Amino acid sequence: LWRTALAARDLRAVLARVAVAEEPLTEEAIDAWGVPVVLPHAPSVLRGHGLRALGESIAGRAALRGLRLRILVVSPLAGGSHPIAGYCARALADLGHAVRLLDLSPFARGMEAIPCFTARRGARGAVEQAYMRFLGSGVLAAVEAEKPDLVLALAQAPLDAAVLAEIGRRGVLRAFWFVEDHRLLTYWQSVIAEYDYFFAIQQGAFLEEAARGSAARVAYLPCAADPAVHRPLALTAAERAELGAPLAFVGAGYRNRRIAFRPLLDLGLKIWGTEWAGAGQVEAAVQRDGARISTEDAVRIFNATRVNLNLHSSTYVDGVDPRGDFVNPRTFELAAAGAFQLVDRRALLPPLLRPDQEVATFTDAAELHDLVRHYLAHPEERAWLAAAGRSRVLAEHTYRQRMQRLLETVAARDHERLGSRPREETVDDAAEREGDTPLGALLRRLAPATPFTLDGVVQGLLHRTGDLSDPEAILLFLHQFDELYVREQRA
Repeated sequence: LWRTALAARDLRAVLARVAVAEEPLTEEAIDAWGVPVVLPHAPSVLRGHGLRALGESIAGRAALRGLRLRILVVSPLAGGSHPIAGYCARALADLGHAVRLLDLSPFARGMEAIPCFTARRGARGAVEQAYMRFLGSGVLAAVEAEKPDLVLALAQAPLDAAVLAEIGRRGVLRAFWFVEDHRLLTYWQSVIAEYDYFFAIQQGAFLEEAARGSAARVAYLPCAADPAVHRPLALTAAERAELGAPLAFVGAGYRNRRIAFRPLLDLGLKIWGTEWAGAGQVEAAVQRDGARISTEDAVRIFNATRVNLNLHSSTYVDGVDPRGDFVNPRTFELAAAGAFQLVDRRALLPPLLRPDQEVATFTDAAELHDLVRHYLAHPEERAWLAAAGRSRVLAEHTYRQRMQRLLETVAARDHERLGSRPREETVDDAAEREGDTPLGALLRRLAPATPFTLDGVVQGLLHRTGDLSDPEAILLFLHQFDELYVREQRA
């Protein structure tokens, strides 16, 4: 391309003004360009997903400047993607957007109780579908109330094609983060056509199939960690006594784990989590009678354990899945916590964490036993690998970075649509209009992106300390009056 251009015209004057960007291209470098114009070379973009992602990142980052989006994050009822919904919502809020997390976990008990109606599978399925339609109606009510620019649904959120179509008719963009194994869970096929954006933790033929089945922008987006949650902890002696072990695993008792962990019982193994009943001799290592482990306790266990096991689940192999590709959230969470882990080799792991340089890996159950013994005897190697892994995850694999990438992808394609939607006025806008008035001075002390609403301003004031000024006292009084006498009538 360069050769053809130079042969056609003397470009020395242009080349004198060209700066070649160094790799890796950082966010700071992109921001320093001001407002760039992205001119993609179509053949190169078609051949390289990395170039397409880079172009979207540059264009999307520019489009997001000064744009505060309203985002509704919809969680599933339960499961591994439920906490991820919370991490995503917190990351999006940290990026300066107005975010509501629609946490549907209170409705999980209702789904669990459905077998009380009937033992017949067909009849029970009909009730479950009706319950999901009820939840979908609730999501539509939340969309109507929030009027978001974007709905972000996590895997297994109760949004069927009909609900998604209705959200689209209301002019709201729809994004789905499918943090599941497409080989086991195929429900994505029935909903992808109604999404505008589809993100997955797997690549290759799966993404190509997904792109053929929808007009959605399909992209790879691996899991991550939340450094506010997954972090090194100073544990008490009592916590270390209860939660500590030479070797531990936190997670559900899938078939391959039950088999692979049998030879490790003589190494001080502790198992934490559910679905281990009937696991035979391995069941003796299960703690707390197989109770569910909270996220907070899981992080404590990570910190208290010398060698953390991380074997990706499988229902159809006896140990390490030879077809395993995606990297589970636990890999990033353990690393962010500064904990040492042994994780099974995955096809998509090397670009994320360098095997045996930033994370210790194993390829089969026999090697796992030998490596556990090795690393238990070499604490200095454990410390070195754990530190390297934590540094890499904090630099590149947080939910804030994943959500930034997701929004860049959305903004690169839909920046005009997003920019044309009515914007919520912020305190920064109002402060500029107010000038040097007492209200203007008050507003300038709040976060610039705070919504200029009575609720928004008062929430900002609640984080302040010291005596109240007259404008602050007036606003707090008006807010209380609104809550007591006006809000119900307005609704």
